[in-house]
Amino acid sequence: MKLGRCPVCHSHLHLDALIQDDAGSELLGLLSGLGRPLARPLVQYLGLFRPAKSDLSNTRALKLAQETLAIADRDSLVAALQDTVRSLHEKRQRGENHPLKNHNYLKQVLASVAPDARKPAAEAENRRPTVTEKKQGIDESPEEAQRKWEADMRRRGIDPSQYKVNK
Repeated sequence: MKLGRCPVCHSHLHLDALIQDDAGSELLGLLSGLGRPLARPLVQYLGLFRPAKSDLSNTRALKLAQETLAIADRDSLVAALQDTVRSLHEKRQRGENHPLKNHNYLKQVLASVAPDARKPAAEAENRRPTVTEKKQGIDESPEEAQRKWEADMRRRGIDPSQYKVNK
């Protein structure tokens, strides 16, 4: 099934080709269950591991994604991933173009970002949800959101215990 064209290289994207590889299929399932706020910076972060002269294999990308999700809680991870990607893209624009080999840089960023990332989340818990948020179900507790996410992952045939993040 043709999805359209790649916005970067303009080649055709085929959904059936994406899911032919087991690791690619599992990676796609993992990313689709994360939600846009975490999935987008995670994909950008995975791109930082791509070697200069070749592609990152689906197997390696899946392993890196699983390792990344196990590093920290979701809120801290989103902020740290965004800062890591922004920082490393700036370095690459200055000519320092080396692919990442491990998660040490992310862990350093996480140590400096974690308290700041948790602060807005704590403030959000103390405020009353707006009417729009109530309609969209945004006013649910983190435990309820986690329960819904796990149920959705099971419905998709994915074991959510593989992707638990540290709280």
